[in-house]
Amino acid sequence: GIFGPRTQGLAAPEGADFDAVMRTNVLAAMRLIPALVPPLAAAHGRLAVLSSRMGSVALMQSSSGWLYRASKAALNGVLKAASIELGAQGIVCLALHPGWVRTDMGGAGADIDATVSVTGMRRVIEAADAASNGSFFDYTGERLAW
Repeated sequence: GIFGPRTQGLAAPEGADFDAVMRTNVLAAMRLIPALVPPLAAAHGRLAVLSSRMGSVALMQSSSGWLYRASKAALNGVLKAASIELGAQGIVCLALHPGWVRTDMGGAGADIDATVSVTGMRRVIEAADAASNGSFFDYTGERLAW
């Protein structure tokens, strides 16, 4: 995913920034998910998208990065819609918040390193079952509100 412009408040995004963020964070998933259905259905697999807590409408307490927030909320909607159809085919669908990770996007002051994040998300994916379908989790396994 990409963050786009680092904004505070309600600064209107440029069209090119909007297109880049939405194409990367939302459209890419909408194009990839249908292609993954046949092998995932055959394996009764799991489908996980890398979302962000910033995409939770219920947990939102800031308007900063509102383009990124909107894109991750849209991605969460895509995942939830996919879970309705794919759950019936035995595919468990999850949205994951990786935590605030020390990466180019997260910065040097972030809480955790990539190894902690990825290890945690792999555990969440491995533990996912039919009751997890269509849910939003952080890397520790905590269920997050949409």
